[in-house]
Amino acid sequence: MTQDQSARSILAAKLKEYRQKSGLTIYQVGEQIGKSGKTVGAWETGHGQPDAEMFIKLYYLYHMDSMSGFYGITDKDNPQDEVELLDAYRKLNDAGKATVLTTAKALVKSGDFAATDSEE
Repeated sequence: MTQDQSARSILAAKLKEYRQKSGLTIYQVGEQIGKSGKTVGAWETGHGQPDAEMFIKLYYLYHMDSMSGFYGITDKDNPQDEVELLDAYRKLNDAGKATVLTTAKALVKSGDFAATDSEE
């Protein structure tokens, strides 16, 4: 198996996994993203793959945390508290996001709460 075939098979399995976790059929996914169920099924068996626009639609449809999940890549370097912070941030409106960002920058700038090199 070539590296390209391996990546394609990982992607196919992940597409199917995320669809199933979402509780959707291939036909429901197709309907929601403007493709046929046959096309979605082909992606899940490695007989094709979505283009960039479709990846973005699937990302939102499946409520994914990261695009890297499509390729079976996990971000092992992010501690759970950072994942939770990012998840909470994404649920805020624009004003809430601006407040969080301003507050975080002020905390770092003050120096009182900045991480030392050994803490990063």
